[in-house]
Amino acid sequence: MDAEQFAKYLELVDHPAQLTLMPDVTSLYIIYREHVTRFPYQNLHLYLGKPLPDLSVSSLLETLPIQGGHCFQQSELMFAVLKYVGFQVERVAAWVLMGNQYQEGMPLNHNILLVKIGEDTYLCDPGLASASPRFPIKLNMESTEEVTISEGDMYKLEVEEKFYQLHWMMKGSYLLMYRFVRSTSTGLAEISDRESTLELCKNVYNGPGFIPIRDKYVKVALQTHDSKIDFFFVDGSYSLKIFTKGRPREEKSLDYKQFFQMVKEMCNLEFEAVEILRK
Repeated sequence: MDAEQFAKYLELVDHPAQLTLMPDVTSLYIIYREHVTRFPYQNLHLYLGKPLPDLSVSSLLETLPIQGGHCFQQSELMFAVLKYVGFQVERVAAWVLMGNQYQEGMPLNHNILLVKIGEDTYLCDPGLASASPRFPIKLNMESTEEVTISEGDMYKLEVEEKFYQLHWMMKGSYLLMYRFVRSTSTGLAEISDRESTLELCKNVYNGPGFIPIRDKYVKVALQTHDSKIDFFFVDGSYSLKIFTKGRPREEKSLDYKQFFQMVKEMCNLEFEAVEILRK
């Protein structure tokens, strides 16, 4: 990311011109919130078999505002912004589980960011649809801990010798969200470089195995200042859920025309309103 691209990003997220961003905790929270409330998540193009997206900064600045994007698109743009501001940030590959148990041989299918500020580590995940945390999560990364980041948003990081697992409190119990590798040599999360991240994204599009965001369902999601908007298609059914501070505020079934019309109105994304075929 260069200065011109950074200026364009700040314009897209409507960042205050007189508020200078620094590699500190306050700026991290500002960047994260401006991003997740501006750029919608969508895996519709992946589900429909559209071509592999260009993950260059220039392309992401053009496509995310008008098309939204999935985890690799979201995290790569945020990574570039954080790097430009001067943060110590690393990519980490993960297995999305969403209540299922990890099984050997499962394909990696997600990307998160870990930001180091002084002695503290913050997990940033802008690309998990409505399950993305509302704020960065400060974690010690050395022992299992429970963390409340805001009203209705409570997490548990399970720390084992060879892996981490992040859990999210839902309806009174923890939901296993995803797992990522802990290096036995460093005791820290195993990081990924850009080349391996691009290859991982390619495998999500074209690789073998069952990948839910490619083979099972469609999500379109966006956060607001206090809520999460979640459009969902699975097994021929369309729905909308809105959660405010962790509590369901609205839930309704939709037909496909209502689905795409409301996506346009609430997420500012315009797709062709046609029936999505069940896989």
